[in-house]
Amino acid sequence: MKGIEYIIDDQGEKTAVVINLEQWGKEWEAFYNLLLKQSFPSESWVHEDSFSKKLDKALQWNHNHPPQLSNLGSLEAQLLNNE
Repeated sequence: MKGIEYIIDDQGEKTAVVINLEQWGKEWEAFYNLLLKQSFPSESWVHEDSFSKKLDKALQWNHNHPPQLSNLGSLEAQLLNNE
């Protein structure tokens, strides 16, 4: 294809491409913008001080309130008795 050149490794596999932006600039921009929309959002918010404090607080609460098992049969019987 005119204006597009492939870089090939020793095994004959295509490893990169060079695009003539004078010929294919609009198409490249559209493709690039599509890639940006598909990218995963930044996760820098996880390291922000306010989030770290909330996470520490949640972890402390979870440590002080261990999960409990419920006997569903017993709960069902209690509900039926209260009707």
